[in-house]
Amino acid sequence: MKLLNLSERFIIYITEQSFLISITSMISLYFHIKAAFLGFFEAYRIDFYIGFIHIIDTYYGLLNILILFIVSLLYYTMESLTGKGIAEFIFKQGIINKYNVNKRKYIKLLLIRDIIKAFFISNIINSSFILFHGKMLQNEYDYKNNIFTIKNNEENKKSLFFQYFYTSVIIYYSIFFILLFTYTFVIPVSPLTSSGDIKSKSSFNYWSFFHTILSNNMTLDVFEYIIGGFSLFAGTFIALFSSNILETVIMASLDSAHGYVSFVKYILPQFFPETLGYVFGLSTAMVITDAILSYIQSAIRNEKSGYFLCHYGKLGYIIITYIGLSLLLLFIGALIEAALGIYNF
Repeated sequence: MKLLNLSERFIIYITEQSFLISITSMISLYFHIKAAFLGFFEAYRIDFYIGFIHIIDTYYGLLNILILFIVSLLYYTMESLTGKGIAEFIFKQGIINKYNVNKRKYIKLLLIRDIIKAFFISNIINSSFILFHGKMLQNEYDYKNNIFTIKNNEENKKSLFFQYFYTSVIIYYSIFFILLFTYTFVIPVSPLTSSGDIKSKSSFNYWSFFHTILSNNMTLDVFEYIIGGFSLFAGTFIALFSSNILETVIMASLDSAHGYVSFVKYILPQFFPETLGYVFGLSTAMVITDAILSYIQSAIRNEKSGYFLCHYGKLGYIIITYIGLSLLLLFIGALIEAALGIYNF
């Protein structure tokens, strides 16, 4: 039996929350409730405190928290009943009980566990007890009920490299496409105004435009996504939502003004190189987060330095590969986007 380590549990939770917060925001807007979480992600650069406090001191903010709790509870309950979910798909997570309890009692234990996990405050408090139950990496509820979170190595054939890549794909594209659907169909944004003129060759400087695009994209990737890993992914998580809100609003506006043809012609060609570049940036932030949490886990469990240093060696190789792929894809995306930039929306 191999326990699921601290960093893997944390990354699974972040991945689930990115999906669940996106769904919560879409549901809120569908029922004409202000999306408090999206409001925070939009306003955090201007006033972090005001943006955050509106989540807990406003009527619509509390409704968003309630919707998030309900959506999370439904997700975690289905995961417990079926054994299928993000955690099982990527990390082959399994939940076992030390004793052979009957199925009805076991399901009851899992449902109570899901309720605790579905409310983020109770989950944080419960999870903090891992510091005191470090030997088996159990939170307080699991410790009292002899529940263990394990990793099925026989079924898990994905390398660490692909585990973090797949996780980043789920995080990025779930946020992006749910927000795009929201701004296109749930609350359609206003059309993007366009002159529709073609710039003359004398007024368009390809390399200058390319440099601007590449500089902006790499600034977002390196200083927002990758560096955010040192904040235990919190900075990355916030920046990811913030940037995707802007991107999806622009794309939805463009679609409203010019239809799907404009997306196919002027966005789709560079879409996957550019966004996959960001995905590898997120993966890098995950590895940094893993390194920090692995150190904390080693301190909690008094693990030998050999294991810790060996794990760091693997992470170092992965980080270099991720960063290289991220910058290469962003470079390719900028080349394509600049080539299409002669069209002036």
